[in-house]
Amino acid sequence: MNPESGGGPPALCPRCGAVLTATIVRTSIWHGDRVAIVENIPAHVCSACMEQFYDHDVSEALRRLAEEGFPPAKATREIVVQV
Repeated sequence: MNPESGGGPPALCPRCGAVLTATIVRTSIWHGDRVAIVENIPAHVCSACMEQFYDHDVSEALRRLAEEGFPPAKATREIVVQV
């Protein structure tokens, strides 16, 4: 993805064609019957459809966390919600 401040044209959303904005996001990922919320993720977010896109390194880091099962030892905090 082209960062907006890179001097070139702004990156466009591959889904809807609107401008992408570089920002920090959080996302939730289900792993079995647990949900992991990953915070402080650098992403490109579409100004129209709000889809989030990640650079290769960020995608790889999220993939590794998912493959490891989101180990509690790597969590900064844990919130337990009774269902």
